[in-house]
Amino acid sequence: MTQNTFKIKKAFLAPFVIIVILLFILFLISLCKGQMMERIILAVSFVITLFIAVEAKRRKVIVSNEGLKIEKFFRIKEFIWEEITQLGVVILRNKIYFILTTTKGFYFFSNLLENHALLIHFIVDKLNNEKIEIEVKNYLENPVEQRSLIVMCWFGVLIIAAFIILKLLSF
Repeated sequence: MTQNTFKIKKAFLAPFVIIVILLFILFLISLCKGQMMERIILAVSFVITLFIAVEAKRRKVIVSNEGLKIEKFFRIKEFIWEEITQLGVVILRNKIYFILTTTKGFYFFSNLLENHALLIHFIVDKLNNEKIEIEVKNYLENPVEQRSLIVMCWFGVLIIAAFIILKLLSF
């Protein structure tokens, strides 16, 4: 039984985890010197980004000869190949969403997964041609990597680091 596992890109996870750490540091600094509203906003921001980071770290798609498994934070969805009724794609600039319609509902994943084109190739190889939209095949000829979200995360790291420096300089 051959399995291939696809997770969220480390190029995205690294700056996002740094953002979580920096938000926690900024929250700790605000506990020493900060207003109540600032503490509340930073605490809520930290908790939300921490939850998103844990979800992104745990998310994966596993492809095997028997079927497909999508693992998320607290849920696992498994499909055999016969349960998948359609594979489609929605393209919004550099953000690509692959929509998997099954007898159990529909599920989607993006091009933020590592080797997402290989994942789509595996799925296309297992499905009948009538289950695959023509746009998916067109996309596989020229797959698009998403870098804008990664750049925005690094920009967020710089902004939060600047806030930390400003907060420390105000002591």
